[in-house]
Amino acid sequence: TTTSELDTITNNNIYYGNDNNDNNNYNINKMNETDHELLELLLGPVRDPLGTVVPMSILYIVLLTTGTIGNVCTCIVIAHNRYMHTATNFYLFSLAISDLLLLILGLPQELFLLWQKYPYIFGEFFCVVRGLSSETSTNASILTITAFTVERYIAICHPMLAHKLCTVRRAKRIIMYVWMFATTYCAPWLFLTKTERIHYLWIDQEVYTCKFKLNREFYKGYYLTDIVLFYLLPLLISCILYALIARILYHSND
Repeated sequence: TTTSELDTITNNNIYYGNDNNDNNNYNINKMNETDHELLELLLGPVRDPLGTVVPMSILYIVLLTTGTIGNVCTCIVIAHNRYMHTATNFYLFSLAISDLLLLILGLPQELFLLWQKYPYIFGEFFCVVRGLSSETSTNASILTITAFTVERYIAICHPMLAHKLCTVRRAKRIIMYVWMFATTYCAPWLFLTKTERIHYLWIDQEVYTCKFKLNREFYKGYYLTDIVLFYLLPLLISCILYALIARILYHSND
């Protein structure tokens, strides 16, 4: 099939479920490719070259295995040892939970999609959960690290104040607020992704993809807010606080 033939098919609207094409009787017999080959011509290759896919798969499997084991062990150790119920360890517990969410709900799908970009086989639920879990866990991790940085600053630069502020009860409350805010902020992702059937009239099989519901242009404001709230502001706060900590530690050695 030549590029011009595909352009003719596209221009005549005989794909994406348009069944009213009585005037567009394209001679499909000219196309000798199988369904799989036609899909590759229209949607691109099912996977990237093996030189890319195999190393990335090995990396994903190693990250999934070590990350899951390490974070589960962290949660178990902290949960089952009362002497480890400190403010610092509860922040680490929160980070472990967010990592597990990202690893378990996101990484297996990403690993599968390395080998098969389409059709999407996981269904509507996992399509939605994929975006929601990755955004929520990432944002919760960033906010947790920022809150932990603030606590370290108070403990080092204002040790007398730390006895009142850096408590386990306060850490639990902050972690709860962090997760509530991250979940509420990312809730729109429940309505921003979907699975969509792409129907080609000359292909028998059904092809589903997981995609944005709206045009990408509509997401720019959301992504810009993401960058400010969860990247620029936390980075600025962390840089300032660590600079102040470094100054205190430097002068304490004089």
